[in-house]
Amino acid sequence: MDEFPYSDKLNEQRSCEEIIRWWNVPYVDELTYEESGEIGVCVLDGATWDGPRLISEHATFEEAVAAANFYVNHSDIWRRFQEPYEALAKVDHLIDMSSFIHGKLAKMDEKQLFNYMFHWLPDANQANLELSLVD
Repeated sequence: MDEFPYSDKLNEQRSCEEIIRWWNVPYVDELTYEESGEIGVCVLDGATWDGPRLISEHATFEEAVAAANFYVNHSDIWRRFQEPYEALAKVDHLIDMSSFIHGKLAKMDEKQLFNYMFHWLPDANQANLELSLVD
Protein backbone atom coordinates (compact mmCIF):
# COMPACT_ATOMS: atom_id res chain seq x y z
CA MET A 1 0.00 0.00 0.00
CA ASP A 2 2.07 2.92 -1.29
CA GLU A 3 -0.81 5.26 -2.16
CA PHE A 4 -0.40 8.88 -1.21
CA PRO A 5 -1.94 10.06 2.06
CA TYR A 6 -5.65 10.79 1.92
CA SER A 7 -6.72 14.42 1.66
CA ASP A 8 -9.53 15.81 3.81
CA LYS A 9 -9.07 13.31 6.63
CA LEU A 10 -8.28 14.21 10.22
CA ASN A 11 -4.68 13.26 10.89
CA GLU A 12 -5.49 11.51 14.17
CA GLN A 13 -8.03 9.33 12.33
CA ARG A 14 -5.49 8.00 9.83
CA SER A 15 -4.42 4.38 10.05
CA CYS A 16 -1.10 3.63 11.71
CA GLU A 17 0.13 2.20 8.41
CA GLU A 18 -0.64 5.42 6.54
CA ILE A 19 1.12 7.54 9.15
CA ILE A 20 4.14 5.25 9.31
CA ARG A 21 4.52 5.31 5.53
CA TRP A 22 3.86 9.01 4.87
CA TRP A 23 4.58 11.06 8.01
CA ASN A 24 7.20 13.73 7.17
CA VAL A 25 7.74 12.38 3.62
CA PRO A 26 7.59 15.14 0.98
CA TYR A 27 6.10 13.81 -2.25
CA VAL A 28 5.23 15.08 -5.72
CA ASP A 29 1.49 15.37 -6.28
CA GLU A 30 0.72 15.77 -9.97
CA LEU A 31 -3.01 16.06 -9.25
CA THR A 32 -2.47 19.66 -8.09
CA TYR A 33 -1.86 20.44 -11.78
CA GLU A 34 -5.58 20.11 -12.42
CA GLU A 35 -6.30 22.91 -9.94
CA SER A 36 -3.40 25.32 -10.39
CA GLY A 37 -1.63 24.39 -13.62
CA GLU A 38 1.51 23.50 -11.64
CA ILE A 39 2.82 20.31 -10.03
CA GLY A 40 2.76 20.33 -6.24
CA VAL A 41 5.08 19.07 -3.53
CA CYS A 42 3.14 18.04 -0.42
CA VAL A 43 3.92 16.60 3.00
CA LEU A 44 1.87 15.03 5.79
CA ASP A 45 3.53 16.62 8.83
CA GLY A 46 0.78 17.88 11.11
CA ALA A 47 0.98 21.49 9.97
CA THR A 48 -2.62 21.09 8.84
CA TRP A 49 -5.03 19.05 10.92
CA ASP A 50 -6.89 17.40 8.06
CA GLY A 51 -4.39 16.32 5.44
CA PRO A 52 -1.10 16.88 3.72
CA ARG A 53 -0.08 20.46 3.12
CA LEU A 54 1.10 21.92 -0.14
CA ILE A 55 4.72 23.06 0.31
CA SER A 56 5.38 24.43 -3.17
CA GLU A 57 4.28 24.28 -6.82
CA HIS A 58 6.45 23.89 -9.90
CA ALA A 59 6.18 24.17 -13.68
CA THR A 60 7.64 20.72 -14.37
CA PHE A 61 7.78 17.30 -12.77
CA GLU A 62 11.60 17.50 -12.69
CA GLU A 63 11.49 20.80 -10.78
CA ALA A 64 9.04 19.30 -8.27
CA VAL A 65 11.27 16.26 -7.72
CA ALA A 66 14.30 18.53 -7.24
CA ALA A 67 12.34 20.61 -4.71
CA ALA A 68 11.22 17.52 -2.76
CA ASN A 69 14.83 16.33 -2.60
CA PHE A 70 15.96 19.78 -1.47
CA TYR A 71 13.39 19.82 1.34
CA VAL A 72 14.48 16.40 2.63
CA ASN A 73 18.18 17.33 2.43
CA HIS A 74 17.63 20.56 4.37
CA SER A 75 15.19 19.44 7.05
CA ASP A 76 15.89 17.93 10.43
CA ILE A 77 12.60 15.99 10.47
CA TRP A 78 11.49 15.31 6.89
CA ARG A 79 12.60 11.98 5.42
CA ARG A 80 12.62 9.89 2.28
CA PHE A 81 9.88 7.30 1.82
CA GLN A 82 12.12 4.30 2.53
CA GLU A 83 13.72 5.81 5.67
CA PRO A 84 12.42 4.74 9.10
CA TYR A 85 9.41 6.54 10.55
CA GLU A 86 9.91 8.83 13.57
CA ALA A 87 7.13 10.44 15.61
CA LEU A 88 8.29 14.03 15.00
CA ALA A 89 6.49 17.30 14.35
CA LYS A 90 7.41 20.98 14.58
CA VAL A 91 5.68 22.78 17.44
CA ASP A 92 8.26 25.41 18.42
CA HIS A 93 6.35 28.11 16.50
CA LEU A 94 3.30 27.40 18.73
CA ILE A 95 5.00 27.68 22.13
CA ASP A 96 3.75 31.22 22.74
CA MET A 97 0.19 30.09 22.01
CA SER A 98 0.39 26.88 24.05
CA SER A 99 -1.65 28.26 26.95
CA PHE A 100 -4.52 28.94 24.52
CA ILE A 101 -4.14 25.57 22.79
CA HIS A 102 -4.10 23.63 26.05
CA GLY A 103 -6.69 25.83 27.76
CA LYS A 104 -4.59 26.60 30.82
CA LEU A 105 -2.63 29.65 31.85
CA ALA A 106 0.76 27.93 32.13
CA LYS A 107 2.90 27.94 29.01
CA MET A 108 4.09 24.49 27.94
CA ASP A 109 7.58 23.59 26.80
CA GLU A 110 8.15 22.04 23.36
CA LYS A 111 7.96 18.42 24.57
CA GLN A 112 4.75 18.99 26.55
CA LEU A 113 3.12 20.74 23.60
CA PHE A 114 4.18 17.98 21.19
CA ASN A 115 2.79 15.30 23.54
CA TYR A 116 -0.47 17.21 23.89
CA MET A 117 -0.97 17.90 20.18
CA PHE A 118 0.43 14.67 18.71
CA HIS A 119 -0.45 12.05 21.32
CA TRP A 120 -2.05 10.01 18.52
CA LEU A 121 1.18 9.48 16.55
CA PRO A 122 2.28 5.83 16.65
CA ASP A 123 5.36 4.97 18.68
CA ALA A 124 8.31 4.83 16.27
CA ASN A 125 9.99 1.71 17.68
CA GLN A 126 6.79 -0.35 17.67
CA ALA A 127 5.67 1.00 14.30
CA ASN A 128 8.95 0.25 12.52
CA LEU A 129 9.06 -3.23 14.04
CA GLU A 130 5.50 -3.97 12.83
CA LEU A 131 6.28 -2.59 9.38
CA SER A 132 9.39 -4.76 9.04
CA LEU A 133 7.32 -7.85 9.91
CA VAL A 134 4.83 -7.00 7.13
CA ASP A 135 7.47 -6.33 4.44
